[in-house]
Amino acid sequence: MFIDKNHWHKCFTYFNVWMNTFCLRAGYPYDSNRDNLNILPMKKLTCIALFLLAGVVAFAQPKIVDKSGKKPSWVNGLEKDFVIVSGSGPTIEEAQKNALMLIKERIVLSVAENVKAKSEMKTEEANYNNSVSTFLEKYSSQVTSQSGKVPYLQGISLSNASEYYWEKVYNKKTEQTVFNYHIKYPFSEFELQKLVSDFKMRDQEMTNNLNKLEEEVDTVTSIEQIEKNLDELKALQDAFVDARADKVNVVIARYRNLYQSIELSEVESSLGILKFKLRLGTRTISTVKKPVVKSECARITGVQNNVTDWEITYDYDNCYEDPENNIMVTYRFGNATVSKKFFFDVAANKVQVYVTEAIQFVKTTEDSDNVTASNCNLTVVSRYDTPVVIEKVTLEFKGVPPVVVENINQSFSGKGNHSLKLDINNVLPKQLTSAIGKANPVLSGSIQYRNQSSGIVSTYRIYNQQYKTNW
Repeated sequence: MFIDKNHWHKCFTYFNVWMNTFCLRAGYPYDSNRDNLNILPMKKLTCIALFLLAGVVAFAQPKIVDKSGKKPSWVNGLEKDFVIVSGSGPTIEEAQKNALMLIKERIVLSVAENVKAKSEMKTEEANYNNSVSTFLEKYSSQVTSQSGKVPYLQGISLSNASEYYWEKVYNKKTEQTVFNYHIKYPFSEFELQKLVSDFKMRDQEMTNNLNKLEEEVDTVTSIEQIEKNLDELKALQDAFVDARADKVNVVIARYRNLYQSIELSEVESSLGILKFKLRLGTRTISTVKKPVVKSECARITGVQNNVTDWEITYDYDNCYEDPENNIMVTYRFGNATVSKKFFFDVAANKVQVYVTEAIQFVKTTEDSDNVTASNCNLTVVSRYDTPVVIEKVTLEFKGVPPVVVENINQSFSGKGNHSLKLDINNVLPKQLTSAIGKANPVLSGSIQYRNQSSGIVSTYRIYNQQYKTNW
């Protein structure tokens, strides 16, 4: 393409004017009378280099490809009673979300700074207010999860913003698009002071709650109350950053130690039924948690919560008479296992009596041929501990009508030998009933007895039992 001399001269003149302006601003005068570029001085070469560098920098600058409107003057600035922030993101929604989050953080930090400034005015409040300040700074870093607890912060949204402005920026060098979202949000001194007051009130409420929870360590009445109080203490543990955090840890340890101190205490039991309760020192403590109940031989048929105690029913038909028979009850509270073996005796309700020693008769009145009245002494052996009542005894001598003694109602308790004395008013022929001179005097009969616990009546048969007489 051919360019005439006049056109070339005109372009060169424009170039000289521009270079002169550019170099003057750079601090280097430009000589327009010297048009031979090969002999330019070093200063002129420097101007040209700066010119070329400016073009490269301009080329590398991110370019605004879209925006919400004319850029407001408040962007990236400061204004009284307003919070001005800028959030960025790969999408306009993400940038807006980040900007709103920054508003919350700025407000929380403003509250922190305000509390800290006031604490410096009163020495006696310094420690308290500094701890609040530290809490608020910590709060701001966790604002996403915590802000829901503060109504004002929860209500922060774009609809409440005074103004907003966004830009879509493309960076040709990185080939990335970024949205910048600017928000001007109203936040007056009144709102600031209200938040400060709210935070102080909440801080005091937490302190009062900690003191209350500490007092309740010695008065808790249920496992569920212990668990609830521990959950509240864990929340306070996350909130406190001063000496109260150490106090929280101490109180938590005290509550956890309560689990280790719980005991299972038997209330009452009978064969097939076990009643127990949970005790914490001298106090009875309740729970709705169902225990794990096991036995090696018994079949558990029921586990019932009676509020003040627990009742376990079981079937012991498959259990032998073994002193190690037991019901194992286990609870899991926190990291503590609370358990106890409750032993039971399958013979606990059983009764059985028998006679092993010779029955002794002593005459009280007689005539020449008969004993008209006598006393009878029997050694009755009880096999079990269950109380037993002797109701009736029948004695049969060979060739003599049976001797029947009724309405005895003699009770014995405990296993072993028991002495039973009977008054005999039957006439006994001396010749037929005397044991003297006989090689093996024996008699038969029966003992009728009642289980005092169950009321069941049984009979023990006497066969060929030796006896002695003094006639």
